[in-house]
Amino acid sequence: MEDTLLEEDQVEWNFFHASLGQKDLPGIPKGSLVSGNTASEAAYEWAQQQLSVCTQRHQHCRTGSHSFLPTRLVSIAGTNDEIRLIDSSEISQHSRYVALSHCWGIRLPECLTTKENVLDQMENVAWTTLPKSFQEAILFTRKLGVDYLWIDSLCIIQRDPEDWLREAGRMFHVYRNAFLTLAASHAKDSSKGLFSSLGPGKQLQLGTIRHGAEEYQLYAQQSFPETTNLYLNHRSEPLFKRAWTFQERLVSPRILYFTKHELIWECYSTTVCECKFHNDGPYNPTSLKMSHVSSLLNSPSLSRQSPINYSWYIRNSVEFTKKTKSSKVDADKTWRRIVQFYSDLQLTNQTDRLLAIGAIAEQTQAIRQNQKYLAGLWYGSLELDLLWARKRRPKVQQRSERYIAPTWSWASIPSPIAYDSTSPLKPHVQVLDASCEYIDGNQFGQATGGQLVLRGESVTCTLCKPSYESLEDYRILHPELTVDLEVSVDCEPFPLELEQMTVLMLRIADTREFPAPVSLILKKDKAADGQVSYTRLGLASPPGVKIHEEDKRRKLADWFGRCSETRTCIIV
Repeated sequence: MEDTLLEEDQVEWNFFHASLGQKDLPGIPKGSLVSGNTASEAAYEWAQQQLSVCTQRHQHCRTGSHSFLPTRLVSIAGTNDEIRLIDSSEISQHSRYVALSHCWGIRLPECLTTKENVLDQMENVAWTTLPKSFQEAILFTRKLGVDYLWIDSLCIIQRDPEDWLREAGRMFHVYRNAFLTLAASHAKDSSKGLFSSLGPGKQLQLGTIRHGAEEYQLYAQQSFPETTNLYLNHRSEPLFKRAWTFQERLVSPRILYFTKHELIWECYSTTVCECKFHNDGPYNPTSLKMSHVSSLLNSPSLSRQSPINYSWYIRNSVEFTKKTKSSKVDADKTWRRIVQFYSDLQLTNQTDRLLAIGAIAEQTQAIRQNQKYLAGLWYGSLELDLLWARKRRPKVQQRSERYIAPTWSWASIPSPIAYDSTSPLKPHVQVLDASCEYIDGNQFGQATGGQLVLRGESVTCTLCKPSYESLEDYRILHPELTVDLEVSVDCEPFPLELEQMTVLMLRIADTREFPAPVSLILKKDKAADGQVSYTRLGLASPPGVKIHEEDKRRKLADWFGRCSETRTCIIV
C-alpha cells in the first residue's frame, strides 16, 4: 500500500535555465517560464505570438472556406451590455469567428438558447446569465480583435430536435472554418472559467550559476501531465475525456488549450506549450503512441517526434494527403486508431455515438475518395474494419434499446473497442453489398438502418455461456473442433433462460503469420416476411501469435476447411 501511494504522489520536475540570448549551458537545458496565470497579459502576448506566426508563415494552416459561417453566432463587439445572438446572414460572409470547446457538465447555463427565448437572445444576451467560461472566452476573443464567437449552447437551439440534428451535423464545417478554437481544458463545466493560475510552489527560482563569463538563472518547474500526454492521457483534463470534444480538437486548424497549468498552442504545423519542454523536438521516443504516429505517414523518422503531436499527425495526415495525394498515409490504420481511441471517451447519450465522430469522418473522406462511409466503417477497408472487438473491461453490457447502428458497426455497442494490431490480417470474404440509412440523408449523422451482404466460408457452431467463475469465458463448441478460440462477445447475447445457442462463424480474414481464420459470430434471425438475416454477436479469433500455438492454428485452419460451407449472409 505504501509503495502505491508513493508512486501516485510522485512529482516530476524540470530543471532548466531561462537565460535568453546566452550560449547553451552544458548539462542544463534551456527552458521557459510559464506565465503563471492564463488571464495575464504575458499569457495573452504568448498566444498572440503563436497566432501571428501561424497565420503569416504556416502554409498548411491556411485552410478552410472564407465564405462559410455557422447558422448563428454570438456578436460580442461593443460592451458587455451589447452581446446578442445573430443570424449569420446579417453579416459579411468573410467575417472571422472564434469557436469555444468546453465541457457541459451537469450544471446547465442560464443562457441556453431555446425555441421560447431565441428571439429575445437576438435582442440581447444578459451578461449575468453567461457562465464564467463564456464570459472569459468573450473577453479573450475581443482582445484578439474578433467580433463573433460560436458557443454550442447559445448558437444551437436546445430542446429542438430538428435544429439540433441539423446543426450537430455541421460540426466539421463549424470547427474546420473557425479562425481559432479556444479549449477550456481544465473546466469540468462552464461555471469553472477559461483562465487558471499555476498555484504556489510549482515554478521555483533556484539561484544563479556562472559558466565562463556569463551568469545563468536556474529554475525548477513541475512537469505538467496534460502537456506530456495531451491526447492519450485523457484523464489529465476534463475536456480530454469527452467524445464530442475529441472531434472539435482534431478538426480545428488552430486550437489554444487553457489547461490548469499553462497555455498550449496546436495547429496543423506545430505544437507549442508555454514551458517549451514538450514542443516538436524529441521527447520520450519509446512512448506507445509513437507507433501510431509513425504509421500515419509511414515514416520511421516520425517515431522520434514528441508524443504531444498525436492529434496533430492524425489531423495533418488528412491535410497532407489531400494536398499531395501521398500514398504513404495508411488511412485504414489511422481510422481504426481514431475509432479505438474515441470509443473509450465519455458520451452522455449513446445515440450520439456516430454524430460525435461525424466531423472527423467527414474530414477523413477527403482521402477516401469514392468510398462509402458506413456507420463508422469505410467500404474500401470494410473487411478489416469489421474485425473490432469489445475490450474485456468494463464488463459485458446490453445493447441500447434505441437504434444506434447496425450490429456489425462498433458504434452499436456502448463499450470501448479495440482492433488487434499484433497480427497482420488478410481478407478472406467477399463484400457483395453494404448500405446504411441516415436521418435527413446525412451519412455522418445518426443511422436509422443498414445491412451488409457478405459471401464466405462459414461453420454452424454452438456458443456457450461462461461459468460464474469466469464471466468473460464464452466458448465455441463443435463436434470436430479441438482448439479453444478466443471469443469476444459484443453485448450480453443470452436471455436468462438460455445457457447456449446455435451460431454461425463467418470467416472474414486470416492471420498472415501461422494462418488461421478470424470470424464474426452471427445469430440467425427471421423477419416477418420470412427473409433470413443475421445479427453480429461477437468475434472469434485463433490463439495468440506464439511459436507453441502454431500447431493449434494449423488444426483450426484444417477444421474450418473441412467443416465449412460457402454461403451468403445478410447482416443487419
